Amino acid sequence: MCRQNAKMSKSDFCSRVCTDGAASLAPIILEVPAGHVTFKSVQKQLTTSWRHPHKPCPPVRKVYKIILTRTSFNAYKSYQSRVEMAGQFVSLRRAPGNENRRWHGTKRACNLGDQGQTQLCSWPTCSLCSIIRCSFDIGLFGAKTGWGRFGQGIYTSSVASKSDDYSQNQRFSPLKALLLNKVIVGRGCKLTQDIVSLTAPPAGFDSVLGEKGGNLNYDELVVYTNDAIRPSFLVMYDS
Repeated sequence: MCRQNAKMSKSDFCSRVCTDGAASLAPIILEVPAGHVTFKSVQKQLTTSWRHPHKPCPPVRKVYKIILTRTSFNAYKSYQSRVEMAGQFVSLRRAPGNENRRWHGTKRACNLGDQGQTQLCSWPTCSLCSIIRCSFDIGLFGAKTGWGRFGQGIYTSSVASKSDDYSQNQRFSPLKALLLNKVIVGRGCKLTQDIVSLTAPPAGFDSVLGEKGGNLNYDELVVYTNDAIRPSFLVMYDS
């Protein structure tokens, strides 16, 4: 937030003062300096997860840290704690709740992210700003694609080039946008065949892992509750 001091080891900020200062302004996005270790981490994840052979990997131009409201952040952490308590993933040397970072592409009706544009719009057709402002809403399932291979859930992927297929600009821009999200995977049920009737993960599981093979060329991760996912970074790259 101050852009002066090195970040703490488990935070994108240097201190509690900067962390609280950013949270007091939420929901907002903050540009991450190009040379920052956080920028490099996000950039590396995009380049290493861009796997479609017919689409050259684009250069990353901007990375923005998404600052959630305290209410949104606390609801996510509460869900993470419940999943961790049930699964004891930390004892398996995984992140609490088996948290992972996954990509999601969506519609952008404004020019958020272009040329340092950080003001969220209020257009009802801008899914990007809506997600950043209020996080994901499973009640809007199907509004974009009309169906889901694994039913009524929130879809992400470890493959950036797959999520890029769903990133749409509704006005001209030289850049495209992807969201890098924190997702509580918990105990994932591995599936290779479609089950379009799902409204929750199979019994005993917290999510669905659509694996490569069967009907999928690239993986999908599906969660079925809003609090299992939060947007973490907005990544802008050449269209």
